Amino acid sequence: MKTIKKTLIGWLGLLGCFVTGKLLVLLFDFPLPSALTGLLLLLVFLVIRGEPSQSITVAVSPLLKHMSLLFVPAVLGVGLYWDDVVQHSAALIGAIFVSTIVALGLAGVAAEKILSKRIAASK
Repeated sequence: MKTIKKTLIGWLGLLGCFVTGKLLVLLFDFPLPSALTGLLLLLVFLVIRGEPSQSITVAVSPLLKHMSLLFVPAVLGVGLYWDDVVQHSAALIGAIFVSTIVALGLAGVAAEKILSKRIAASK
């Protein structure tokens, strides 16, 4: 019974972030998709809290386990718009290259900060 309660609370938290992201995009005309805005809100919540709650962890476990299924619509979209992909291939390759470098750099900086805090706290 506790697992069901934690799962429901976790799903409500995830849904709350998604709905809040959707509302922010609609109200303030953000240039980001609502799902990404909700994920950023979840990230801010997790950074402020310092660690994920057990209910969020329980709720996202099945999603993480079957994450490959979540990419099927994106792959189908690429197939559907293949002519556009070929036409803009140079821009796409450049965007992928630059965003990968930026993402790896930011992940490295974040990991360094998190690990340095944990090492300092353990001493």
